[in-house]
Amino acid sequence: MALSVAAVGALSLFAFVIVNLNTRLDNQQRVNLTSIAASEDIVAVNDKLTGELGQLTELTRTAQGALDATAALGPLLTRLDEAIGPAAQMLSSNTSGAQVTNEQLGNIQSILGEVQNTVVPLVTSAQTFGDQGTQLLSVVQALVADLRSSVTSVQTINQMLPLPG
Repeated sequence: MALSVAAVGALSLFAFVIVNLNTRLDNQQRVNLTSIAASEDIVAVNDKLTGELGQLTELTRTAQGALDATAALGPLLTRLDEAIGPAAQMLSSNTSGAQVTNEQLGNIQSILGEVQNTVVPLVTSAQTFGDQGTQLLSVVQALVADLRSSVTSVQTINQMLPLPG
């Protein structure tokens, strides 16, 4: 009889330990699943941020191209002024015998061609950048929303982790 009572007591203790362990494992599994979901959210946000940063890089390239093309106009306009200046001075000082040489006209025409070749891509670039300005605002707004989501997910994970000490 004593052995039966001891065996029932041992079985009861063993059943209690198993139920307690099972409950803890179930709780840990729920925490792990929540942590995995939050981690997947962070990875998704990270991937999205990478794409958005790629868009920002492309916008920066477009803007840099427009700036470079605009900067290239400066020397061309200076050369054009230098080429037109003597001809304009001749015409204003002496209208009766003023002659612009073919060489001067050719030089002016060449510089005007370079100005045109520099300005035409600027029109396309300006149109593209105008559209990209709207895209940039959209990307930045999405970036802020994604960062907020990422912070929330990290806070969720941090709350689930055991505190040190």
